[in-house]
Amino acid sequence: MESETYRLGFSTWLRTGRWPIAAQRDDVELKFNPYHDPRNGQFTFAPGGPRSLNRVIVSHGRQHALRNARPALTNTASTGKGLTVSNAAGRQATLQDALYRPGEHSASIIAASRAPRASRGSNASAFHDPMTLQQAVPNLEGRPGGAIIALADTLLDITGPAQELTAQMTRDWSNQLINQVRALDPEYRFDSLGFPQTLEGQINQLNTLRFDRAVAFLRMRQEVRPLQVEILRFIQQRVDRAYADGIKLLRAGKLTIRLSEREALGNFIDRRVRFDLRKQFSRYGIESAGKGPVRVNRRENDTSGSELTFRLPDARIGDIAYDVTLTQKTLKNAQVRGFFNTDFKPSHVIIIRPRQVGLNSSYVITRSETKND
Repeated sequence: MESETYRLGFSTWLRTGRWPIAAQRDDVELKFNPYHDPRNGQFTFAPGGPRSLNRVIVSHGRQHALRNARPALTNTASTGKGLTVSNAAGRQATLQDALYRPGEHSASIIAASRAPRASRGSNASAFHDPMTLQQAVPNLEGRPGGAIIALADTLLDITGPAQELTAQMTRDWSNQLINQVRALDPEYRFDSLGFPQTLEGQINQLNTLRFDRAVAFLRMRQEVRPLQVEILRFIQQRVDRAYADGIKLLRAGKLTIRLSEREALGNFIDRRVRFDLRKQFSRYGIESAGKGPVRVNRRENDTSGSELTFRLPDARIGDIAYDVTLTQKTLKNAQVRGFFNTDFKPSHVIIIRPRQVGLNSSYVITRSETKND
């Protein structure tokens, strides 16, 4: 099945629960909209129910935008592995990659450019909300093995620059996320003491709802790709926080130093992030120590050689391995090669470093089919 056909078919399935068996007409609405009649898939502009955070009001301009939503799909990821959502607007960062070559001491990482700021005139266009790694990192597919692709700040934040958010935008987006989760899990309930009054609280609410959506995909559709993106955001946030706390403890002489201060700081960050990951998964009732697709610091065996070996990625979600580190790593690093050689054959290894260490701190390494021991 061609990637474009698959993408449009998947979008229709999300909206109606039915996979199309005939070619779609040009005038058929294909964009995901949580406000629809589940009996016939007909679009409505009704609010999502009594537990939505506020009443949804649709302006004439917004109605016009919805009626002409099909052209907007050209701004979403066109890969067959993509998930189309209602807020998939044209804010995608242009990322470039560097490539590790044998003999090089290290690979340079070309900076990822920031996505353009969205106009305040459209709530939907203000949000960059990728649901797969392929949507989050443009041009990820087809990269040569060992390519290093920087992660843009717009992926790691909610919308890019925080000042783009307004209370009404956050409120509207929260409603939309709630209804997206309900489209997957009709029994979902979002309990809240009220709409957050601070920007930090509003961002935390959006993070929670996006994570709720990713978990709903995992539970209801056995689909791990949205969780791969949310875990990337979660780990990056926790790494940045742990680094700041670790520096304070190090300066106060409260970290045990064996080999070096850097080693002590790195160990502190590793332990803190793994603890936070286990706590987050436990909160959602997700097993992270078993044989499922979600694992935290578990042995990943490599049975390809004459002797059994293993690696311990900080986290694994499906076919993605995550490594928390202070140092830059490429395929030249034995640990990274070991991740790729494990039996679960990760498609990508994501290196996550504190953003405090500088630009392009975190990046994706693509799989190389050449086995390097």
